[in-house]
Amino acid sequence: MGQVRNLKELISCHDCGGQVSFSAQHCPRCGSTEPAGPYVHSPRQLRLHRIEQYNDQTLVGTFVLCCGIGFFYGAVTGGTWPAIGYALVGAIIGVPAGFIINLSRRLFG
Repeated sequence: MGQVRNLKELISCHDCGGQVSFSAQHCPRCGSTEPAGPYVHSPRQLRLHRIEQYNDQTLVGTFVLCCGIGFFYGAVTGGTWPAIGYALVGAIIGVPAGFIINLSRRLFG
């Protein structure tokens, strides 16, 4: 009975085709670090990964945009120090704005 169980745990190595235990860290024949093959993501996992990637880009984009608008407004109306001050105000506005956009994408996307 123990030998039958052992045979069920053997799989073909993804790289060389040799028999290897399902729980092995590497193939004893070819040394492959993924003898069961690469992990395949489900469509839901791929969708969530894309949303997270867009969220990072959106957060950075809104931060840079709001800082840039604030810096430009400060430079036009006052000079160097007002430009820096308005850029900080833009940063304070940009991060929550990006967060809200990301949250709405997760809820409604």
